[in-house]
Amino acid sequence: MTNQTASDGWKRLPSGCDVELQHGIPVQLSSAAGVPGLPEPALADEVEAYTGLRVSIGEWLPGEASGEVQARTIVTAEQLTEVLDRLALSAAALFFDRYHKPVDRDDVDWDTLEFANDFRRALDYCGLDWKDVERDTCKAHYLETMHNETRRLADTGESPRVVPESD
Repeated sequence: MTNQTASDGWKRLPSGCDVELQHGIPVQLSSAAGVPGLPEPALADEVEAYTGLRVSIGEWLPGEASGEVQARTIVTAEQLTEVLDRLALSAAALFFDRYHKPVDRDDVDWDTLEFANDFRRALDYCGLDWKDVERDTCKAHYLETMHNETRRLADTGESPRVVPESD
């Protein structure tokens, strides 16, 4: 699992804004001092420099704290495969942490459930509808990535960092 994939929580950007990451995927921005003065393309560049993913930034809405604003981020549709890869690596780490073995053909329930959840999540992160993508191609790539990662973890004896699911 890469450091990008294991990155979760709020991270400070050079502009002073914070980006929330789930499995290394940017999901929202927060600015404690109101709407940032930095133009949206420059802020998107900061997110990309930190995460490797290009985003568009939604409308700034009031946050939880006084003066704080938050905006949803949407990863570009062209990076859906990268988003699914990060989710597949996270699923692999979780499986290996629980069962201490690679995913195999007997683990069809795991494959089905994890792909369904992560595919839905990836579509949301990228602002896509399920009709916009070829689900079977995505599933084959996702499962290959996840299975390869569990085999790698078993071969290396690495103990993966597991991030609890939040939704």
